[in-house]
Amino acid sequence: MIKHSTNAIRPLPDELADRIDLAAPVFADNGLDATRIDDLAKATGIPRATLYYYFPGKEHILAHLLSRTLRQMTATLSDVAAEPGTGRERLARLVRAHLVFIGEHGPTYRLLFAELGRAASLVDIAAGVDLAILSPIRQALRDGNNDGSLRVDDVSAASSVVYGTVLVTGMQHLLLGNKGDLGDRAEAVSKVILHGIGGQRGLRQSRRTTTGGT
Repeated sequence: MIKHSTNAIRPLPDELADRIDLAAPVFADNGLDATRIDDLAKATGIPRATLYYYFPGKEHILAHLLSRTLRQMTATLSDVAAEPGTGRERLARLVRAHLVFIGEHGPTYRLLFAELGRAASLVDIAAGVDLAILSPIRQALRDGNNDGSLRVDDVSAASSVVYGTVLVTGMQHLLLGNKGDLGDRAEAVSKVILHGIGGQRGLRQSRRTTTGGT
């Protein structure tokens, strides 16, 4: 089977696509500018000439790694989003699935965090993020509004908050070298997202302060 990549100038065989994944830690540790093709050849076991046969340069390898991960995430989160349940239940499952995915693809996510500026400038990467992550979150929020399991005034803003919370949680876990399963953090993160920081206690306190009650 041949995997097609818009970042390769020729169709990339499966076995090479899997080995290219080994380049992610090299990029993440050294940064794109300091990484040499020879470094990538050594890490992946793919000869330098072969890398150049498939990719014009290291920037295209970087884009390939990020695009490949986004395609995998799209498939994973699409499956989770298709499971039955209320919008609220599916939102919680999406949060957990995304955190678990980050934990399982640590090197590529460290690369994404390290090269976030470059990644953001790639239109196809930005479109991939919207398709893979934000779209199913928005749908779960809309469905939650419709089935009464959630109350969301601004779906766009809420989806950004959910995405940002998950991304920062994953970033802290990977970059600070925290131990344990990211999936274990999902319940706590979902609780904050679904119930808010203030919650009903904060709402009652705010009302007492506003009305001068005791």
